Amino acid sequence: MFRLFFISFIILFISSCENKKNGTSFQKTNIQNIHFEIPETFSLKKSKSEDMVVYDIFSNGKSIGSIYFGSYYEPFHENYSITVEKEIYDKGKVNGEKIFLSDNAQRDYKNGIFNENYYYLDTINNKVGQIMLPKRSSKGLVGIYFDSIDIHKNKFAIISTDLSEHNKKIFLKIFKTIKIE
Repeated sequence: MFRLFFISFIILFISSCENKKNGTSFQKTNIQNIHFEIPETFSLKKSKSEDMVVYDIFSNGKSIGSIYFGSYYEPFHENYSITVEKEIYDKGKVNGEKIFLSDNAQRDYKNGIFNENYYYLDTINNKVGQIMLPKRSSKGLVGIYFDSIDIHKNKFAIISTDLSEHNKKIFLKIFKTIKIE
């Protein structure tokens, strides 16, 4: 009898630890054919939108990001201009545009010199996703984007606007739990 009780206790203990990742309890959730885990302190609230499904991510009552699912999501895009001409640069700055002056605009644009984020590709559960991390701790976004995740060529993205180090680590853990069926 004691042996049965002891084995049951061990199984319960292991299963309760399985959902904890470095002290944070995670819960399973899904959107359409995408399954992933989020901290129990997070909640998702569906937003009104057309042409796609949008969820706002809340932690302790504060909005910290969004989830996008649909065919019309535009992947990570940074809007700015680069020019080699001083006159165009001056005119753009006067008009309040996000514009940069460069001695080699093509090279700087291609290499993302003026981007606010770093971008790289990672394979998560056999699917290639584009990861976005901020270059500076105070500016940018944390996110992941998958293209054509189903037969309808829907796109999926999770974006966080909270740039605390703790939050970056949490979202990178969330990204690793994504499974697309």
